[in-house]
Amino acid sequence: MKYISKIVLGFFFTATLFSCSDYFDVDNPNTITEDSFWQNGEDAFKGLMASYSALQHSGSMGGTSTTNLPVRSDTGRPNNWNAGAQALQKLSFNDNTNVVKEKWSDLYTGILRTNQVINNVPDIEMDEEEKILFIAEARFLRGLYYYWLFSTYNHGNIIVHLTVPNSKEDFAKPLSDREEVLAIIIEDLKFAQENLPETWEDNMLGRATWGAATSVLGQVYINEHEYQLAHDEFKKVVDRTDLYQLTPEISWNFDIEHEFNSESIFEVVFSAVQKAGSSGYVDDGPTGSEGTTRARTLAPGPAGGWRIVMPSYWMTMQFREEEMDPNDSRNEGRAFSLRAEASIAMADDGTTFYQKEVATAGFNNNEASYLRKYQNHWNDNDGLGQIANSGINERVIRLADVYLLYAECLLQLNGDAGVNESVRLINLIRARSGVVQLDPIEYSSRSLMEHIMWTERPLELMFEGHDTRWVDLRRWDKIQEQYDRLSDLEFIIEEKVLRYATFDDLGVTTLKEYGEGSDAYTPDTHNYFPIPVDETLTNPNIGESSSN
Repeated sequence: MKYISKIVLGFFFTATLFSCSDYFDVDNPNTITEDSFWQNGEDAFKGLMASYSALQHSGSMGGTSTTNLPVRSDTGRPNNWNAGAQALQKLSFNDNTNVVKEKWSDLYTGILRTNQVINNVPDIEMDEEEKILFIAEARFLRGLYYYWLFSTYNHGNIIVHLTVPNSKEDFAKPLSDREEVLAIIIEDLKFAQENLPETWEDNMLGRATWGAATSVLGQVYINEHEYQLAHDEFKKVVDRTDLYQLTPEISWNFDIEHEFNSESIFEVVFSAVQKAGSSGYVDDGPTGSEGTTRARTLAPGPAGGWRIVMPSYWMTMQFREEEMDPNDSRNEGRAFSLRAEASIAMADDGTTFYQKEVATAGFNNNEASYLRKYQNHWNDNDGLGQIANSGINERVIRLADVYLLYAECLLQLNGDAGVNESVRLINLIRARSGVVQLDPIEYSSRSLMEHIMWTERPLELMFEGHDTRWVDLRRWDKIQEQYDRLSDLEFIIEEKVLRYATFDDLGVTTLKEYGEGSDAYTPDTHNYFPIPVDETLTNPNIGESSSN
């Protein structure tokens, strides 16, 4: 069931950029203007909900950002005909690549809306506590949107808008240095942390909380290698067992029945029924949908999908080789782990996929697995409509992610002395999925960190969050190392089943991946997206710096 209200105001007071002659200067009585809006608490709430709605856009969490970006990391691979996804894995993207332009535009749309709330709500006569709360929510969202831009573009040197532009010139601001951007993000998130509630009533679930602000703040710090600051924020969440606990089943984090569960810290709300629209795509206005096309984008052909992106061969083998706990009764008769089954579909996993035997799902064109996370895979797909518009909420941050980030901080700060507590947290995650427990005696801080990097985080969090895996690899300075490692691997698919090639396969044509990325990778060029060409062509100040 969906709770948070979905209110989208089409153009939502975008600043007027061009003047007209007096002949056309006639007020339209059917048009909402800034002068006629922002009058009361109801207006403030509508503006706040419009700020949340930008989370649904394709460039944030409603489409390309969640489906295509994993192929730039080690968890996804593109199909044979999608040039956009292939450009990400081959690192041949540029400032004119669609996802580069779309993400920039959609995130700044969210910032414009949050600034409208932050700038206008203080002057509204309304309940003062509610006023502070609305501003805190808007500042959380602005901090989040800016953090996603900061961690995606131009090494963090991006454009900062803290007020609503009133002219064309106001939009054309110079780039701000990353240190200035970072300070603004932290200030917004701290204000949110201090003023947001710990929980919401059922009819308001989906709105930002103290835990969401605290967790994002921890992410900001850890990705800046500020491990003590990150540790302190993550510990606040880890210690609140009254607020957050791991779900009994990992699959609860990817389905529609268990949204806003005990593990979810922040999630983006979608609905396939509240506003279906006519386009099938998340978009403002009457033709847009409140659902996502994620399912259609990732599902295989026989289920009505386009399978634009699939799990990488390496990721598929990680799941295939994950060792199940023989003492866990849930594993009796199971081909692969519960974590594998909740995450991907493989031809020999013994499950159903869209209520058909999974072996009939497709697996053509050297395809070895399909994503199951956030898919409508319980549907029988009696018509494309069931898959085209998915209403499953995207869990942006969940407790398992925080556990693993906190464990990383413990190892970075305490060395071998941090191993026991880190293993305890990791084992909680592993026990939930019925995989063998780690023995802390067998690990040093270094080897346990290797386990987190190459086993635990990719298996637990693949295709989740906002470009999570790429940010991880960049934080660890492991992109080139992983690209090189993966480009050396060779795979074979026999009767739809993937395996590693062996010496017995000499002379047999094998499958490889990431070779182009390994050869092309240059940190200064590829760690971040460039400023989009649309911005550089229309903004004459893009080459300047700003003190804002």
